[in-house]
Amino acid sequence: MDREEHIVVEYAGFWRRLGAFVIDGLAILSINWLLVAPWRLALISSRIWQPEGWVGPFPVHDPFAVFTLIIGAVYFVFFWTWRGQTPGKIILNIKTLKGDGTPLTLSDAIVRCMGYIICGLTLGVGFLALAFDERRQGLHDKIALTVVVKVPPVKMRLPEASAGRY
Repeated sequence: MDREEHIVVEYAGFWRRLGAFVIDGLAILSINWLLVAPWRLALISSRIWQPEGWVGPFPVHDPFAVFTLIIGAVYFVFFWTWRGQTPGKIILNIKTLKGDGTPLTLSDAIVRCMGYIICGLTLGVGFLALAFDERRQGLHDKIALTVVVKVPPVKMRLPEASAGRY
């Protein structure tokens, strides 16, 4: 019997994706703190550099801000290329794929990361677009031709019990 199986894809919505992004943001900040904080403290304690310039909501006065951006970019590109899921996406059971359902390549992940930066420059408007899009794509998804989908639960088949075994 020839039976076609159809895979139904459910796109991940705004709140689930935001939750994954928050989890990933906390992971990136933790990594940043571990890698950059000792250097920042050493420079402050040696009086080579003082953080008085840290005024306002933007990190442009912080010479270490570029390291935070690099750490974030490496984090996202690595996880998207490796398994299509960052730790936040793993926890919330969602995955990033190309529009045709195949995994992201390194170049796809880099383009998507650049889309994240563009969305950030639009003060988040590019991210908000996914709340209203039919395929739940933000500007970064449209730029990189990607989608974020819910991962179906794994169905495990238990081995059949043989007669006389407990």
